[in-house]
Parts: sequence; structure tokens; C-alpha cells
Amino acid sequence: MWGLGTPAPYPMSRIFRLILPVLLLGAGVAVFMALTSSRPIDQPLTPTERSWPVEVVTVQHQPLAPTVRLYGRIESPREARVRSALSTDVQEVRVLVGQSVRKGEELLQLDDHDLRLVLRQREAELTEIEAQIESENIRYRTDRSALEQESTLLTLAQSALQRAERLAQTQVGSQANVDEARQAVTRQMLSLTSRRRAIADHPARLAQLQARHQRAAVLRDRVLRDLERTRIVAPFDGRVTTVHVTPGDRVHPGDRLIDLFDTAYTEIRAQVPNRHLPVIRQSLGEGTPINATAALDGAPVELTLTRLSGKIEAGEGGVDGFFDFKGEHPPLELGRTIPVLVSLPPQPGVFALPVTAVYGADAVYHISDDRLVRVAVEHVGEYRNGEWGSWSLFRSTALQDGDTVLASQLPNAVEGLKVEIISTRD
Repeated sequence: MWGLGTPAPYPMSRIFRLILPVLLLGAGVAVFMALTSSRPIDQPLTPTERSWPVEVVTVQHQPLAPTVRLYGRIESPREARVRSALSTDVQEVRVLVGQSVRKGEELLQLDDHDLRLVLRQREAELTEIEAQIESENIRYRTDRSALEQESTLLTLAQSALQRAERLAQTQVGSQANVDEARQAVTRQMLSLTSRRRAIADHPARLAQLQARHQRAAVLRDRVLRDLERTRIVAPFDGRVTTVHVTPGDRVHPGDRLIDLFDTAYTEIRAQVPNRHLPVIRQSLGEGTPINATAALDGAPVELTLTRLSGKIEAGEGGVDGFFDFKGEHPPLELGRTIPVLVSLPPQPGVFALPVTAVYGADAVYHISDDRLVRVAVEHVGEYRNGEWGSWSLFRSTALQDGDTVLASQLPNAVEGLKVEIISTRD
């Protein structure tokens, strides 16, 4: 029994509840220390720089011909616009747009009925005048024959007058006989004079008839020419570009009928920038050909610059050049625009790089000790290295033969970037 005034001891359950958290905390601390002491020791990491795989090209200075990319338009210096010379109806159209024709082939027929009626009239007039000329010649021959007879009759009349005068002097004949004989002589002289005048007027009458004949022949020939103009034929081997009429249309002089161009005279007209003109003019003046290549339907076509235009239109930045096709002309359509790659005379001390090697307008990256070094270059022109317009020519005193230049486009290309060469372009 506990005495009065002595405190009662704690119950065991209460003591256990007080000690348990302390034991758990101590156990947790012991486990944490044991885990900490047994963990692996971290070693410090050394940073590694990344190398970018790239493609390169080798610099090689040599005389190379720069190229200039132009855009030309197919034209023909012999493009005919056939027009009507008559006022008539269209009877038949025998060609269509895009059709190829041969020289002399009939393209269109105009109505010729009225012209054939006029031709019959002109031929009748000509026949009438020819008959008048023949009649005049017969008359001239008759007058020449009658002139001799008229002269003979005048001689006889003069002899009769002399006899009548002699008889009148001997009083055998009368004065009336003399007067009649004198009148006969006078009448015969007048007839002879008239005959001589008719003969003398023959050249003038014949010339007048011949002039009328010539005038009638010209009118007849004009109708014949108009008849020829009703049959429209191709002036050369060509291709039809436009047909302006259909059967039944009424046309007048000057109206356009058909347009076509000579397929043997086609060329490409392209504007040459002013900065290239001195070199091109010098080459043409020396007789050095300027060759070019056009891309036509995916196939290359060889060209030659033949001449430069003598006029520059307002607002243009160059002179038009005319390129002729080498060999046989391919089938073309006028007005078609195609790219033209012009080869200029070779330039010394230049090197070729792909366009992917150029950063900005005048910089490339030289690779030295596996790092990029930015180098300024001078653009000379384009260069065709087996590919269509993918290379260019440059000059630079900072690059030597054998130096490697970055040929790939790196978005993060900067001075000093580390790279790894994986291939070299040729």
C-alpha cells in the first residue's frame, strides 16, 4: 500500500508510449548513417566537345569559264501575219492552230466567183482590142496597095488633061473637055493625098491601139493576181500560231487571216546584264564564239550568241542578246520562256565551289585543324560542273590550292566550330 502523500507510479503502457518515438527516431538516424557511409563516391566528369560531321571541297585555282544564268524568250525573225488583199468571203480554212505546214501548202481559200466574172470581162476587152489592131494592120496594107493605084490614076488623069489642052489649042477639042480633065486630075490628087495621110497616120493609130491593149492586159493581169490572192499559201515551212477567220466571214483588205512563223528561223532572246557586256562585246569583236546551253523539256540544247540588240528600252538593265540553235532546230513554241546558261571567256586564278559552301554573299568556311575559319571571297560567276547551276566561281587570296572548304550548310556554323570531315566533293 502506498502511504498517504506518496505519488503513485506511472503505468507501463504510458512509459512505452513515451519511449517508442525516441527508439524509432534513433533507428532512422542509424539507418540513414549506415546508408550514407555505404554510398558510392561520385567522381568528377570531364566535359567532351562535339564534332559535327561535314562534307568538304578542295580548292584548286585554275582558268575556268564563268557562266551567267539568263531567262530567254523564243522568238522568230520570220513571223508572217498573212492579211487579206481583197474584199470577199472566206470559203474554206484548211489549217488549225499549232499545225505544221510546208512552203506552198494551201492554208485558206477565199471566194473567187466575182473575180472570175471580172476576168471574163477583161479578156473580152483584150480580144476586142487585138481584133482592132489586126484590122488596122489590114487597113495599112490595103492603103499601101491602093497608093500605087492612086498614083497610076493620077498619071493617067494628067495625061488626059494634056491631050485635052492640045486638042483645045488646035480647036479640035472644047474647053469643057479641058475643064473636066482638070477636075479629074484635082480629084485624083485629093484622093492620093488622103491615101498618103491614112498611111502616115498608121503608126499613131497602131500605137494608140497597142496602148489600149497594154492597159487592158494590165487590168487582166491584175485580176489574175487577185485570183491568186484568193488562194492563201504558206510562204515558208512553218507552224501556224493563230487563225483569225472561219468559213463565211467577210474580209476586207488588210484584215488578218493567219499567223505563222518559220521553224527554220527560231532564236532565243535574252537580256544580258550590263556588267557582262564588255567581255561579250570583246569576244564577239575578236570572233570568239559565246556558247550557251538551254534547258528545253528537261534536255540540254546547245546555243550560240549571234548578235546583240542595237536598242535598250527604257527601264531595262541590259542589252538583249540573240542566241541561235546549233544544228537542227527542235520543235518550239513562240513566246516560251526557258533558262539559258551562257559560258563567258575563261577567267584566270579562280576556283569552283558548290553553292552550299557559300554563307551570305561573300564568305566561306575554311577547315583548319578540324575547326571552321571564316574567309571572305569574291564572286566571279556561276559555273557548270556537271550539274545545272549548282556551282560558282570565286577569287580569294586567303585560300591556297589544296585547302579544304566546308561544302555543307550548317545552321550553327560559326568561327571555331569543331567539325569532322566525312567526305570530299569533286
